[in-house]
Amino acid sequence: MKIQKTALLTSVLLAAYGVVPASAAPDLEQEPTIPQKVTTAQAPAAPSGTTVIYLNSSRILNSGTESALNRSTVVKKGVTFVSLRSLAVSLGCKVTYQASTKETTVSREGTEARYRVHTKAYQVNGETKTMKGEAYEDRGVLMVPLTSLTAAFHLPYVLQGNQITLYPGGTGSSGTDKPEDPQTNEPPQAYFTTDKDQYRIGEPVTLSDQSTDDEDAITNREWANNEPAFFEPGTVEIKLKVTDKHGLTSEYSKKIEITSEVMYSKEEYAMRFTPAGGTFQVSGKSILSYKALPYTYTTEPYLLFRASGPETVNSEGILYQDILSGPARFLVHHKNNLAAKARFYLIATNPNDTAASIQIENAGVAGPTPYPELSGRLAGVRYLDSTLTGSEQRSVQIGPGESVALFPKLNATAAAPGDVITMNADVTSDAPVEYTMLMVQADHDPIAVMPSLPDLNPIESIVRGTFADSTRVFEYDGTVGTEAERLPLTDNTTDPFQRGMDGMQDSVAINSGNYGVLYKIILNHVAPDTLIAFNPRGGRYFGSARVNDRVVEIKHGDGSQDSATVLYRTQAREEKVELWLSPAAGSNLPFSLLFLPISKK
Repeated sequence: MKIQKTALLTSVLLAAYGVVPASAAPDLEQEPTIPQKVTTAQAPAAPSGTTVIYLNSSRILNSGTESALNRSTVVKKGVTFVSLRSLAVSLGCKVTYQASTKETTVSREGTEARYRVHTKAYQVNGETKTMKGEAYEDRGVLMVPLTSLTAAFHLPYVLQGNQITLYPGGTGSSGTDKPEDPQTNEPPQAYFTTDKDQYRIGEPVTLSDQSTDDEDAITNREWANNEPAFFEPGTVEIKLKVTDKHGLTSEYSKKIEITSEVMYSKEEYAMRFTPAGGTFQVSGKSILSYKALPYTYTTEPYLLFRASGPETVNSEGILYQDILSGPARFLVHHKNNLAAKARFYLIATNPNDTAASIQIENAGVAGPTPYPELSGRLAGVRYLDSTLTGSEQRSVQIGPGESVALFPKLNATAAAPGDVITMNADVTSDAPVEYTMLMVQADHDPIAVMPSLPDLNPIESIVRGTFADSTRVFEYDGTVGTEAERLPLTDNTTDPFQRGMDGMQDSVAINSGNYGVLYKIILNHVAPDTLIAFNPRGGRYFGSARVNDRVVEIKHGDGSQDSATVLYRTQAREEKVELWLSPAAGSNLPFSLLFLPISKK
């Protein structure tokens, strides 16, 4: 019967041959903490000839008789190493050393394995194989991965707790004492390194996670104290716990020293190292004292079709409708408040005697979801992504009098009661097109029932309407970032709200917050070492911004003005920076863009 060898806690390594010419002993890395409670298949009772070795120990049992290896097993970077000579002799192997080739040879019953120091390669009966770790020398003792020995001589083994049981049999054995194919799963092995052992206050700490698992199936990592930098002197212990898909765990910890010397204060560190999309603390009140950039803008002729009222939809009906021609932008944000599932549709109807063509330019759809802020953020992220990739571009042809549903993603999934959908999109038509935003029960044909649907009244303070010139372009030729500066937007003071019409009620509409407006901020001269950040001024905000050729997500959940999201950081020379952003549906306004000089060290 072929023995199924399942993996070990990490890789266990073999014993070393003590005749290898001694070199300076390498410094061994700190050993991982071995989990004491490991759920594995129950190991079979150990028959005669069983060998048991212990992790992080020199202890060994041969058929119940205790002795010692000439070096303790050592776990390094997830691989367990053992003394080759000691263990091989205990297993009944013959061990020799060839000075001319610097090879240690282990042989038993027709199988021969050859090892050399400082390499992962070894040979089994002349065939080159690869070990999980590089063989090394510890004070004249060759240490190799245990699994290289178990593989070479076909030795089944079981890991249980902190001990490894090697069963007799393998090469040349009758197998009468073999266990019944032990099937076990190795626990994962937690392990990480730091780039240094001693750091100054505010000095970045670089962690390298080198955890391993025999099935490459680590499903969870729990860190403790893994701060990117520390701001108090003393000893810090960083911990990592990993879990595999079977629920087995392993933990590892390492201590580092924080000296009293200061590299960066907490504020300086945040300004310099917070990644794009990360937040850092600011003084919301002090921002008002920053110099305001002289905001003037030009526009691009996109007609905004804002369908967000009623935001909460209590019955089937038409949410908004208008006839638009040329460039058009859509902002859709609604919640299903029926007692049944519903679908939202944007229907395009051609009222002309000739065919009309609609070019889809950019689009982002999110939902259905019960979380309006999530829906608003994801729709904005996907919309801005599409402006970079062109992934949503397509053409739609509509015959005279024909109606078609645009944006299939909008209605692909039925919205449960309480669910929200959001869409940001840009289109251009070559003729007037009537656009109708509606909601119907999930199983209704929207085009068939559209003529009988009632017009729904917004009834809330949420705005709907059609608004002209819905791209605002601010291009600034002055130098930005030599001092703390700000650009307030969506505040109806520096940046006035749009005035438009509710095409269904024939009444004036004010686009409070300028939701759906696309802001293009073009800064031709941003000073070296300038931090560009987003600061919410009106409360919770979840959105995104396109910065040059990258989309950065913005997440402010506490409603405080005392935080900012990093959007971009210039380097050692002046740069041109272009930012695009549109106020996110479901979030609060206004907001400001900040331009902050980073102090030089």
